[in-house]
Amino acid sequence: MRTVVGTGGEVEAEITQWIASFSYPAVFVLLVLCGVGAPVSEELVIITGGLVAERSGASLPGMMLTVWLGLLVGDSVLYRMGRLLGPRVFSHPRMARVLTPARVARLRRLFDRRGIQAVVLARFLPGLRAPAFLMAGASGLSYRRFLLADGVAAWAAAVGMTWLGYRFGNSVLEQVRGGLHWGVLVAAGVGALLLLVRRLRRRTPARGRVSLSDGEPGNPPS
Repeated sequence: MRTVVGTGGEVEAEITQWIASFSYPAVFVLLVLCGVGAPVSEELVIITGGLVAERSGASLPGMMLTVWLGLLVGDSVLYRMGRLLGPRVFSHPRMARVLTPARVARLRRLFDRRGIQAVVLARFLPGLRAPAFLMAGASGLSYRRFLLADGVAAWAAAVGMTWLGYRFGNSVLEQVRGGLHWGVLVAAGVGALLLLVRRLRRRTPARGRVSLSDGEPGNPPS
Protein backbone atom coordinates (compact mmCIF):
# COMPACT_ATOMS: atom_id res chain seq x y z
CA MET A 1 0.00 0.00 0.00
CA ARG A 2 1.34 3.43 -0.91
CA THR A 3 2.08 5.77 1.98
CA VAL A 4 -0.58 8.48 2.09
CA VAL A 5 0.88 10.87 4.64
CA GLY A 6 4.22 11.93 5.97
CA THR A 7 5.62 10.92 9.32
CA GLY A 8 3.69 11.90 12.44
CA GLY A 9 2.81 10.70 15.93
CA GLU A 10 1.67 7.19 16.71
CA VAL A 11 -1.97 8.24 17.08
CA GLU A 12 -1.89 10.09 13.77
CA ALA A 13 -0.32 7.06 12.10
CA GLU A 14 -3.04 4.79 13.48
CA ILE A 15 -5.80 7.17 12.37
CA THR A 16 -4.30 7.32 8.90
CA GLN A 17 -4.10 3.54 8.71
CA TRP A 18 -7.73 3.13 9.81
CA ILE A 19 -8.94 5.61 7.23
CA ALA A 20 -6.76 4.08 4.51
CA SER A 21 -8.09 0.61 5.37
CA PHE A 22 -11.77 1.31 6.03
CA SER A 23 -12.35 4.63 4.23
CA TYR A 24 -15.85 6.08 4.77
CA PRO A 25 -16.85 4.04 7.87
CA ALA A 26 -13.58 4.93 9.63
CA VAL A 27 -14.01 8.64 8.92
CA PHE A 28 -17.62 8.58 10.14
CA VAL A 29 -16.86 6.73 13.39
CA LEU A 30 -13.79 8.83 14.17
CA LEU A 31 -15.70 12.08 13.68
CA VAL A 32 -18.52 10.93 15.93
CA LEU A 33 -15.93 10.10 18.59
CA CYS A 34 -14.34 13.52 18.09
CA GLY A 35 -17.73 15.12 18.61
CA VAL A 36 -18.21 13.49 22.02
CA GLY A 37 -14.77 14.34 23.32
CA ALA A 38 -12.29 11.72 22.11
CA PRO A 39 -8.73 13.12 22.07
CA VAL A 40 -8.51 13.02 18.29
CA SER A 41 -8.03 15.98 15.95
CA GLU A 42 -11.18 16.58 13.91
CA GLU A 43 -9.19 18.45 11.29
CA LEU A 44 -6.70 15.60 11.01
CA VAL A 45 -9.48 13.08 10.37
CA ILE A 46 -11.23 15.19 7.73
CA ILE A 47 -8.11 16.23 5.83
CA THR A 48 -6.78 12.68 5.92
CA GLY A 49 -10.12 11.49 4.55
CA GLY A 50 -9.75 13.86 1.62
CA LEU A 51 -6.18 12.77 1.03
CA VAL A 52 -7.09 9.08 1.14
CA ALA A 53 -9.97 9.71 -1.28
CA GLU A 54 -7.55 11.28 -3.75
CA ARG A 55 -4.92 8.56 -3.41
CA SER A 56 -7.34 5.63 -3.48
CA GLY A 57 -9.68 6.91 -6.19
CA ALA A 58 -12.64 7.07 -3.80
CA SER A 59 -15.45 9.53 -4.43
CA LEU A 60 -14.71 13.05 -3.22
CA PRO A 61 -18.43 13.96 -2.90
CA GLY A 62 -18.95 10.67 -1.06
CA MET A 63 -16.19 11.52 1.40
CA MET A 64 -17.60 15.04 1.89
CA LEU A 65 -21.02 13.57 2.64
CA THR A 66 -19.52 11.07 5.09
CA VAL A 67 -17.66 13.86 6.88
CA TRP A 68 -20.80 15.97 7.07
CA LEU A 69 -22.87 13.14 8.55
CA GLY A 70 -20.14 12.30 11.06
CA LEU A 71 -19.98 15.92 12.21
CA LEU A 72 -23.77 16.17 12.51
CA VAL A 73 -24.09 12.98 14.55
CA GLY A 74 -21.30 13.99 16.94
CA ASP A 75 -22.79 17.48 17.35
CA SER A 76 -26.27 16.03 17.86
CA VAL A 77 -25.01 13.80 20.67
CA LEU A 78 -23.71 16.89 22.47
CA TYR A 79 -27.03 18.68 21.90
CA ARG A 80 -28.99 15.70 23.28
CA MET A 81 -26.77 15.52 26.34
CA GLY A 82 -27.48 19.17 27.06
CA ARG A 83 -31.17 18.65 26.42
CA LEU A 84 -31.38 15.72 28.83
CA LEU A 85 -29.40 17.39 31.61
CA GLY A 86 -31.00 20.82 31.27
CA PRO A 87 -29.68 23.31 33.88
CA ARG A 88 -27.83 20.45 35.59
CA VAL A 89 -25.32 20.53 32.74
CA PHE A 90 -23.62 23.51 34.43
CA SER A 91 -23.02 21.66 37.70
CA HIS A 92 -22.37 18.18 36.30
CA PRO A 93 -18.86 17.12 37.39
CA ARG A 94 -18.02 15.55 34.03
CA MET A 95 -18.98 18.73 32.17
CA ALA A 96 -16.85 21.06 34.30
CA ARG A 97 -13.84 20.63 32.01
CA VAL A 98 -15.87 21.73 28.99
CA LEU A 99 -18.19 24.30 30.55
CA THR A 100 -15.64 26.47 32.32
CA PRO A 101 -16.90 29.77 33.79
CA ALA A 102 -15.01 31.75 31.15
CA ARG A 103 -16.51 29.75 28.28
CA VAL A 104 -20.02 29.91 29.74
CA ALA A 105 -19.79 33.70 30.11
CA ARG A 106 -18.49 34.09 26.56
CA LEU A 107 -21.23 31.88 25.17
CA ARG A 108 -23.97 33.70 27.07
CA ARG A 109 -22.87 36.93 25.41
CA LEU A 110 -22.66 35.23 22.03
CA PHE A 111 -26.14 33.70 22.29
CA ASP A 112 -27.63 36.96 23.57
CA ARG A 113 -26.17 38.93 20.64
CA ARG A 114 -26.53 36.39 17.85
CA GLY A 115 -29.29 33.96 18.82
CA ILE A 116 -29.29 30.89 16.62
CA GLN A 117 -26.37 32.30 14.64
CA ALA A 118 -24.25 31.45 17.69
CA VAL A 119 -24.57 27.76 16.76
CA VAL A 120 -23.03 28.52 13.37
CA LEU A 121 -20.30 30.76 14.77
CA ALA A 122 -19.34 28.34 17.55
CA ARG A 123 -18.15 25.69 15.10
CA PHE A 124 -15.42 28.08 13.94
CA LEU A 125 -14.41 29.51 17.33
CA PRO A 126 -11.58 27.84 19.30
CA GLY A 127 -12.80 25.87 22.31
CA LEU A 128 -16.47 26.83 22.00
CA ARG A 129 -18.02 24.15 19.78
CA ALA A 130 -18.74 21.50 22.42
CA PRO A 131 -19.88 23.90 25.18
CA ALA A 132 -22.05 25.84 22.72
CA PHE A 133 -23.87 22.72 21.58
CA LEU A 134 -24.36 21.52 25.16
CA MET A 135 -25.79 24.91 26.06
CA ALA A 136 -28.02 24.96 22.98
CA GLY A 137 -29.64 21.74 24.16
CA ALA A 138 -29.87 22.87 27.77
CA SER A 139 -31.48 26.18 26.76
CA GLY A 140 -34.42 24.46 25.06
CA LEU A 141 -33.49 25.44 21.51
CA SER A 142 -35.47 23.10 19.26
CA TYR A 143 -33.53 20.31 17.62
CA ARG A 144 -34.90 21.29 14.22
CA ARG A 145 -33.44 24.79 14.47
CA PHE A 146 -30.20 23.49 15.93
CA LEU A 147 -29.85 20.97 13.11
CA LEU A 148 -30.52 23.62 10.47
CA ALA A 149 -27.83 25.97 11.79
CA ASP A 150 -25.32 23.27 12.58
CA GLY A 151 -25.97 21.54 9.26
CA VAL A 152 -24.90 24.61 7.30
CA ALA A 153 -21.78 25.17 9.39
CA ALA A 154 -20.82 21.49 9.32
CA TRP A 155 -21.32 21.36 5.54
CA ALA A 156 -18.95 24.30 5.07
CA ALA A 157 -16.32 22.57 7.22
CA ALA A 158 -16.88 19.20 5.54
CA VAL A 159 -16.62 20.50 1.99
CA GLY A 160 -13.78 22.93 2.66
CA MET A 161 -11.47 20.71 4.68
CA THR A 162 -12.11 17.53 2.69
CA TRP A 163 -11.27 19.42 -0.49
CA LEU A 164 -8.11 20.84 1.12
CA GLY A 165 -6.97 17.30 1.94
CA TYR A 166 -7.91 16.08 -1.53
CA ARG A 167 -6.18 18.94 -3.32
CA PHE A 168 -3.13 19.71 -1.16
CA GLY A 169 -2.68 16.55 0.92
CA ASN A 170 0.47 16.32 3.01
CA SER A 171 1.23 20.05 2.96
CA VAL A 172 -2.08 20.82 4.72
CA LEU A 173 -1.56 17.96 7.17
CA GLU A 174 1.81 19.39 8.15
CA GLN A 175 0.18 22.76 8.81
CA VAL A 176 -2.45 21.10 11.00
CA ARG A 177 0.25 19.26 12.93
CA GLY A 178 2.06 22.56 13.35
CA GLY A 179 -0.92 24.11 15.12
CA LEU A 180 -2.94 25.65 12.28
CA HIS A 181 -6.13 23.96 13.46
CA TRP A 182 -8.56 26.83 13.56
CA GLY A 183 -6.97 28.70 10.70
CA VAL A 184 -7.87 25.79 8.44
CA LEU A 185 -11.39 25.72 9.84
CA VAL A 186 -11.96 29.41 9.34
CA ALA A 187 -10.52 29.31 5.84
CA ALA A 188 -12.86 26.45 4.97
CA GLY A 189 -16.01 28.02 6.38
CA VAL A 190 -15.67 31.79 6.25
CA GLY A 191 -17.32 32.26 2.86
CA ALA A 192 -20.42 30.22 3.65
CA LEU A 193 -20.53 31.66 7.15
CA LEU A 194 -20.61 35.28 6.02
CA LEU A 195 -23.43 34.58 3.57
CA LEU A 196 -25.44 32.69 6.17
CA VAL A 197 -25.04 35.34 8.87
CA ARG A 198 -26.14 38.05 6.46
CA ARG A 199 -29.23 36.07 5.51
CA LEU A 200 -30.14 35.17 9.10
CA ARG A 201 -29.86 38.79 10.16
CA ARG A 202 -32.51 39.70 7.63
CA ARG A 203 -34.82 36.75 8.19
CA THR A 204 -34.56 35.66 11.85
CA PRO A 205 -37.35 37.30 13.91
CA ALA A 206 -36.60 38.64 17.36
CA ARG A 207 -38.58 35.84 19.00
CA GLY A 208 -36.22 33.33 17.44
CA ARG A 209 -33.27 34.47 19.51
CA VAL A 210 -32.02 32.27 22.33
CA SER A 211 -31.27 34.22 25.50
CA LEU A 212 -28.99 32.80 28.14
CA SER A 213 -28.40 35.97 30.09
CA ASP A 214 -30.97 35.49 32.86
CA GLY A 215 -29.13 32.91 34.90
CA GLU A 216 -28.96 29.32 33.81
CA PRO A 217 -31.20 28.13 30.97
CA GLY A 218 -34.61 26.98 32.00
CA ASN A 219 -36.03 23.58 31.45
CA PRO A 220 -36.79 22.73 27.80
CA PRO A 221 -40.37 23.33 26.79
CA SER A 222 -42.59 20.30 26.90
